[in-house]
Amino acid sequence: MRYTTFIASVLLFSFTVNTNAQTAPSDELGAWYILASNSKITEKLSVQLQSQLRFFELTSEIQQFKIRTGAKYRIMKGLSAGIGYAYFRNDFSYLSDTPPSFDEHRIVEDIYLDHNIGKTKIDHRARLENRFIVTNGETDTRHWFRYMAKFTFPFLDVWSADVYNEMWLNVGDEPTFAQNWLGIGLGYKFSKLINCRVGYQKIHLDGPDFDRLLLQLTFTPDFSKSTKTE
Repeated sequence: MRYTTFIASVLLFSFTVNTNAQTAPSDELGAWYILASNSKITEKLSVQLQSQLRFFELTSEIQQFKIRTGAKYRIMKGLSAGIGYAYFRNDFSYLSDTPPSFDEHRIVEDIYLDHNIGKTKIDHRARLENRFIVTNGETDTRHWFRYMAKFTFPFLDVWSADVYNEMWLNVGDEPTFAQNWLGIGLGYKFSKLINCRVGYQKIHLDGPDFDRLLLQLTFTPDFSKSTKTE
């Protein structure tokens, strides 16, 4: 029953916001559909996989396809480091002043800090993102520095609410400011293996803002237990 109620709430929210869609790209409510896994390999090492479909609208006008893999290592309590690779297929043809499509490869290096205040978990992530943009056989290299702060509050055992803000800065390019993401979300834990999240995100650029609905399903297998028993 609780699963049905959650899914019905998501569908109702999607229908409600879709009725307010406009014609300009910045007026559209777009959607990101995310399938992810976060596998615990040992007590200190975890591996992530993720794929995303990002749309200018709820189910049409695809903007980006993303696939990402990465690893995270816990150095000590509250401090971790990570590295990852992502591939993007971009299609900004919805916007008249950009190329129709191009590929992008990204290599990222992360530092994570986390702590708790009461039940609220606070996560910090500093990321250096190296971008290799391939257009017509030529590669343009650019860099971003990103900082995110996220607050997550669990409640009723299987639910959680979160709010986050992430600032993006150009490294070595002007202007320094690139974009800012501000978001909120509601998570539900189906089991130890599966959880999902529905969120809203405001993307602020040096120009128009974009509103995005985020729907995410995450698998969290724990292989560290089987490693111990072998």
